[in-house]
Amino acid sequence: MKTLMVAEDLTALGQISLANALGVVQAQSVRPAMLPTTLLSTQSEGFGTPVALSTEEWLENALAQWLDMGEEFAGILIGYVGQTALIDKLSVIIDHFALPVTVIDPVMGDRGSHYPGLDEDYVVAVRQLCQKATVITPNWTELCLLAGYDPTSECTQELLYTMVEQLRQEGISARVIVTGILGQGTSSTAYQAENDDQFNWLMAPRIPGHFYGTGDLFSAILASQLVKDVPFERAIQVAHEGLRLAIVQTAPFDEDQRRYGLQLSHLLAYLTSFEA
Repeated sequence: MKTLMVAEDLTALGQISLANALGVVQAQSVRPAMLPTTLLSTQSEGFGTPVALSTEEWLENALAQWLDMGEEFAGILIGYVGQTALIDKLSVIIDHFALPVTVIDPVMGDRGSHYPGLDEDYVVAVRQLCQKATVITPNWTELCLLAGYDPTSECTQELLYTMVEQLRQEGISARVIVTGILGQGTSSTAYQAENDDQFNWLMAPRIPGHFYGTGDLFSAILASQLVKDVPFERAIQVAHEGLRLAIVQTAPFDEDQRRYGLQLSHLLAYLTSFEA
């Protein structure tokens, strides 16, 4: 069984970030090694300001123990960090392990704006971290922020190509997967094909409303597939379909319930069907 290091926030209430990644990674017969970047009482949207506990010292000590044990890792997934100083430490971790699967979900914002408490200095730090990735999975807002464009910009294929070229100039060589691109009645994932100059698209019917934790879930499925040596395009298809199942299951709930995160039982059944 391969081990995936997962560094992102642990939200105590609801199924967001590390709380949902844990089950998703295990369902794919991958062992999670969890590095909670911060402990939050709730997620940062929909509940007011969460109570936060820094895990920086614990994270360093846990990683030191793993190194002393000789634990081996097949890949690393980095999601929401929340602190610029901690981004610098994660950068050192990436350099130390130099893993072939280094997936970074540059969690910074959605729906045209930053997440609460994140400023331009944080964007710069995340941009630098992404220089070390093999794959990045921004949503449209985050792609705009990474490339230095207005996050309220309307998605067009021409702008997509322009922004990816800007990322290349910023030293980001990772393959780019853009999630949650909203169109007329559709929600799409755009990803780079083998040819760096071409994007392929996966589309699903758009379900009205906002669903929290979709990016976290997509990247957790994707990274697990990649450490198992599933081909890149197939890994994206599994992540796209799995996320669709979770959204469809969550859709009947009202906004007050959705803020706790996605319903996962249909997704987990889908993922475990590959392991039977």
